[in-house]
Amino acid sequence: MTTTEKNAIIEMLTPILDSDGIELVDVETHRQTLRLLIYKPDGLSVKDCQAVNHIVQPILEVHEFFAGYTQLEVASPGVDRPLRTARDFQRNCGRTVRIEVNSESENRQEHYVEGVVVEVQPETVVLAQTGGRNISVEISQIRTAHIHLQW
Repeated sequence: MTTTEKNAIIEMLTPILDSDGIELVDVETHRQTLRLLIYKPDGLSVKDCQAVNHIVQPILEVHEFFAGYTQLEVASPGVDRPLRTARDFQRNCGRTVRIEVNSESENRQEHYVEGVVVEVQPETVVLAQTGGRNISVEISQIRTAHIHLQW
């Protein structure tokens, strides 16, 4: 799935799910399976996943954009959920995160930053790094971001 396709699915389904108090965290695909990762502030139940399935399944069956997907899965993103939006980072203020930033160089080397989320603005997230230095990262430049779990 391309980023454009993923964003189109998110844009299509987000308003529908938001009206029921459910946030679409991420969309994943594997072969013919479309997986929706959802979040609900007061906790997610199996009943919530079933409700989302019943809402989205008819769209999946008739919309030409979803023609290649024959199976729908709805689940919680789990503790290692991806952080994509300002809302995701706001929810995780005070937690340590690891962010892969899009590289602007031609050789596309991976560039990671890690720190505690201390401030979130609509377009940026500010991390406090060890040593007391703060770094600001534009959300649009984030390739992937996750809560850094220490075991």
